[in-house]
Amino acid sequence: MQFLNKLITLYERDPKIKILLYLADLAEPSSIRRISRNVGMSHKNVIKHLKALENIGLVEVAYKQSNLTLYKLSEHSRLWTLQFIKCRLYNAITDEIVV
Repeated sequence: MQFLNKLITLYERDPKIKILLYLADLAEPSSIRRISRNVGMSHKNVIKHLKALENIGLVEVAYKQSNLTLYKLSEHSRLWTLQFIKCRLYNAITDEIVV
């Protein structure tokens, strides 16, 4: 279990994973301010990571107005994101048991 705790801690520290997990958990798009508050990052860092995630197609703009932009996981990446993270954790657990 010590390895699993370390792995979870590693995932929790990755800012892009934090954002993906937060957005995957929501039923509605979220603003930069709300994401920032809930993942514990500055607005500037959230914007930087959202742009990177948007460039690779994992996140998309759901709504944009002059003073408000709402982000969500792209439709094809929502389930993929959750399955990928679950798969990685499962593999890490089974590798530790086998070794």
